Amino acid sequence: MGAMAARRNGFGRRPLQWGALALVVILGIAVGAAGKPHGPNVHQPNAECRSCHTVERENLEQDRAAAKTRLAADLEERCISCHDDEGPSHHTGIRPTKPIPDTLPLSVEGLITCATCHYIHGEQNPFGDFVRINNSRGGLCLTCHELSELG
Repeated sequence: MGAMAARRNGFGRRPLQWGALALVVILGIAVGAAGKPHGPNVHQPNAECRSCHTVERENLEQDRAAAKTRLAADLEERCISCHDDEGPSHHTGIRPTKPIPDTLPLSVEGLITCATCHYIHGEQNPFGDFVRINNSRGGLCLTCHELSELG
């Protein structure tokens, strides 16, 4: 096989290029493996409600509006206990600096929580990662942030 044909088929690549490609593949596999939640799945409709709420399911179902306020004081820590190694995440427990749409709910105190950007009850998940807004091109992030802030 000639040198030109070898390059077209990828055989003429330098070892450094193959090494870089292999590193990217290995890192992708490692991040995928490490980025899985651990612990019981509390995001299913039949899950134990007291994993996140302060009262039993019956009480929550009787007053769905109040259910949003009956959350464990350490809720964010409970999220992190299973999702701590899933990659970069937004800071929580802070007030937004700009107005955000109603589709991104804040806590009763007006703070950003995990549930601001993510569905938490196993709702339909057309965008993956339980995000409330499509983030395939940064749409979720750009709802509240300017591109220049994210760089």
